[in-house]
Amino acid sequence: MGKGVNRQIKWGKIALHNFIDILDYIKSDSPSNAKRVKTRINNIIKTIPSNPEMFREDELKENNDSSYRVFNKDGIRLSYKIEPKEIFIARVVHSSQEPHLY
Repeated sequence: MGKGVNRQIKWGKIALHNFIDILDYIKSDSPSNAKRVKTRINNIIKTIPSNPEMFREDELKENNDSSYRVFNKDGIRLSYKIEPKEIFIARVVHSSQEPHLY
């Protein structure tokens, strides 16, 4: 898939909605912690275009051709797809949720 390609980050609607919901839940307990979690996750996402294969293949993605990758941070599991011109944020779930194939 290759390094060095200038890919844009694009969020899937459901993934973004789930990320916001998770942050809102954290915020209800600790606004400062929600801000820290958001910053840490976004900082990781910003690094992906320069080295999209840095994270492991997503074992929960059925028929994954290795273009779906995943990372876990602060109890959040984020899956993204490496596409020729973008990094597509495909799925965001909290680790307390039961893992499901997709």
